[in-house]
Amino acid sequence: MKILPITLLVLALLLTVPGVLLLRQTPLLRQIAGIVLMLVATASGYTGGRLLLASPPPPSPSFILKQPDGHFQVIRPEELPAALALAKGQTVILEFYADWCPSCIKWKQEVFSRKDVQEAMRPLVLLQIDASELTPATQAALAQYQLPGLPAILVFDPSGIEQRELRLLGEMPAEAFKSWIRSRLLPLRS
Repeated sequence: MKILPITLLVLALLLTVPGVLLLRQTPLLRQIAGIVLMLVATASGYTGGRLLLASPPPPSPSFILKQPDGHFQVIRPEELPAALALAKGQTVILEFYADWCPSCIKWKQEVFSRKDVQEAMRPLVLLQIDASELTPATQAALAQYQLPGLPAILVFDPSGIEQRELRLLGEMPAEAFKSWIRSRLLPLRS
């Protein structure tokens, strides 16, 4: 809740009533006081309204995309557009993961932890959104990509466009995953 804008709007309303009453008085000094109160009320109302209707600041430009190294970089859902923009010109794998998802844990322990798989993924930008806590931002990302469940692996080509036909949902053995990278993802790089 925005306390300052609401306080300024209430102050504007509270100052308006005595300001109007003082303007109706005959001594000049009271009329000047009424004018001053009306000016302060107007300034408070204007500032409070602007603050209340102001859009939130844009996300911090402090997001840094790490160099591809065969390991996933965990990002927040709201960082995804910046990450994809920074990865322009490179193939991106985006994994939606949750620590309560048995298949996600299997991917982590039996596929992504293997050195040969990490080496196969080295030329790719690897991003991961942790959906362990289903925050509104995470739920929005899952809905945006129309994902029925986890785990989900999405692929974005070098121009940043998702290649829906390359989505992986569910489990896959490590050898099959390495073969999929070589045959389906590495050709996207050229």
